[in-house]
Amino acid sequence: FSFLLLCVSSGINAEYGGRQGGILLSATLQVNSTLRDLNIADTDQNNESLIALTTVLHNNTSLKKLDVSNPLISSEQEETTVHFATMLKVNYGLVELHICKHGIKDFGASQLSDSLNDNKSLLFLNLGCNNIGEDGAKAIARLLSRNTPLKKLSLTSNRIGNNGIVAISEAIATNNCNLNTLMINNNGITEAGLCALAAALRLNITLTNIYLWGNELQSRACSAFERLMEGNKPRILAHNTDIEPYKVDGVTYLAEAGHYLFSH
Repeated sequence: FSFLLLCVSSGINAEYGGRQGGILLSATLQVNSTLRDLNIADTDQNNESLIALTTVLHNNTSLKKLDVSNPLISSEQEETTVHFATMLKVNYGLVELHICKHGIKDFGASQLSDSLNDNKSLLFLNLGCNNIGEDGAKAIARLLSRNTPLKKLSLTSNRIGNNGIVAISEAIATNNCNLNTLMINNNGITEAGLCALAAALRLNITLTNIYLWGNELQSRACSAFERLMEGNKPRILAHNTDIEPYKVDGVTYLAEAGHYLFSH
């Protein structure tokens, strides 16, 4: 029997286990106005309980942080992602949303991005460990080019590749002054994509935290990020990234620095 725990005070996580717990939680949120932080990651939520939750969040504005990562999704059609996207069109309470390990593909990423065009409250979106590719990244780039309030974005462990990060780099280079944290670890990005990002960071002055370990850190990319981190006033501070430059026989390499915001 799943363990259920509900904490209804500001700033305390709430955890519910299983489909029945999720359905009960949704019913509770219809009348509860004190819960601020809800964590139901890894609690075996399914399509039915997630759809019930998103429906309730159309009208609930008290909940600020939500983590629904790693549910038991029974379909490849991204129905739950579409429901989250629909909710984000009208919800103006959520500030932080984690939808990791949710099976989100390019279509789902596009739906979420389109819905966030007019969202004024969400500041942190975590889409880590999904299946978002180049087209999904391009949709996210279009969102970023609108300079929405979003401050933190995680695309860790997806498959956006070079074309995806180039599109995002173009968006943040000149059209975005709000995003301050970008996580793109383990995305199959090579030298060309990482150099495009490094160039964008020289034009953008607000993106200060960048996490990119797990991509293909080849010679030109290593040198480009070394230049961003050197000098008396480095563009990227050492504690704001997960890479660290070092040299062997005059050649620059990047090591993993071990600075993380979180992991999923």
